[in-house]
Amino acid sequence: MSRSIALIRGVGGPTALKMAALREVLASAGLGEVETLQVAGNVVLDDGGRSPDQIAGAVREAVRGAFGFDLPVIVRTHAELADAHARNPFADAAEGRWVQTVFLSETPPAGTTVVIPADSPEDAVLDGREIFVRYPEGIGGSKLQAGWFEKRLGVTGTARNANTVAKLVEMSR
Repeated sequence: MSRSIALIRGVGGPTALKMAALREVLASAGLGEVETLQVAGNVVLDDGGRSPDQIAGAVREAVRGAFGFDLPVIVRTHAELADAHARNPFADAAEGRWVQTVFLSETPPAGTTVVIPADSPEDAVLDGREIFVRYPEGIGGSKLQAGWFEKRLGVTGTARNANTVAKLVEMSR
């Protein structure tokens, strides 16, 4: 069976989810064998012949019904996630945790570009439904978080670091 990866945005703090409970809820929603990585809304599941949009809707509805949180969900197939990881121009950086991929809910309109402020040390590349970002001074103090890109592009996004993306690619084989 094909595996897909659901990236739930905004998991943590007041919207924290217990991963064991999340796995149970998603399996009960017919999403097959469900695995989670960390406590940040990284879910590997069986696609059951569903499209990524159908999976995103099923996960979002299951989370809303079971936990009361309406959190955006972005889904990539194993092949799409592996391709994004391979396309990341910063993936070989020494500090994989300081390289992120912002996964977008949809491709921004043609001709859209990402212009990083001149005083920012970060590098970013928009490529289809992903933005690849390198944070040479660390992520914590940067203004260029997923929300910054969302405002400029008008699409929903959620970020995962290169180490997490590599683990999700491996888990979804």
